[in-house]
Amino acid sequence: MSRHYRLPVFTDEILSQIIWGMENQDADYYLNIKDGSVYSREFGGDDVEVPDEYLVELPPWGSSDGYQLMVSFVNVCKNHKLKEKLLRELSGRSHGVFRRFRDVLASDSESLQQWYEFKDHKMKAHIKAWYRANFGSQKTTDESEDGLGLGELLADFEIVHLESLDNYCEDLMQNYVGSNAIAAKTLEGFQDRQAFEVVKGETPCGAIIYENVGDKCCILYYYIEESHRELGLFSLMFDLLNRELERQQIQGVIMPFTAQSAFFKNSIIGHEVALDPSVDYLEYSLKQWNGNLESSEFAYLL
Repeated sequence: MSRHYRLPVFTDEILSQIIWGMENQDADYYLNIKDGSVYSREFGGDDVEVPDEYLVELPPWGSSDGYQLMVSFVNVCKNHKLKEKLLRELSGRSHGVFRRFRDVLASDSESLQQWYEFKDHKMKAHIKAWYRANFGSQKTTDESEDGLGLGELLADFEIVHLESLDNYCEDLMQNYVGSNAIAAKTLEGFQDRQAFEVVKGETPCGAIIYENVGDKCCILYYYIEESHRELGLFSLMFDLLNRELERQQIQGVIMPFTAQSAFFKNSIIGHEVALDPSVDYLEYSLKQWNGNLESSEFAYLL
């Protein structure tokens, strides 16, 4: 006889436990649907072992999600001096960015409290959207929260995954090729192109266009509208792309550089991936890239 279980209605306490489990990277945590608690097999103990049928994986959360959350906060920060300091830390993209971001906020207790409240609000909305998307429309403690999907932790921007190119991406590719018959002929060999696209409202602001070939991803073109550069949007799209590719068991990425790629090269260097100055493309393993990203647990240390 099959058994059916219903997830518990989310209280603030349960939501806070889920956030804690998402942020902690020292073990795999699950939601115990029997009592609404967060559980880990590594730390559960034999005397409190929970059957698999009661366990649901928590919403995925990585360092790029934490980085998006910080960018989202900076976008709505009304303290211009503080905003400039936070942007400098985010643009560096080196190890320790989460800790330095929090240290800058620590100089202003009111702003630090605003950050904690902002983070709590956005993560709870993210969890509720995951809840509704995966387990139906059962009401949570606050149905007025807006749901958040992939990339929507940004305040003003959304990053979406396109399984086939829209008109904006097609136009980008056409402008890139122009009258170059060789480039056009080369791109004819790619028929299953996908993209990550960043939009503001209904207006596209840039995209990364690629195609998977075997266990490799070939990035065909990438672009950010000039008016939206230096906000970290390219880095966010690139982080999301690499994380998604690894989930699809893609092993490596090949990325070309063009004469107009100075901005993008700087973004790549910020990720501490070595570049060979003698070549005009970047090739790296996804294990290397994602392994170099700082764990999100450091973002929220007191």
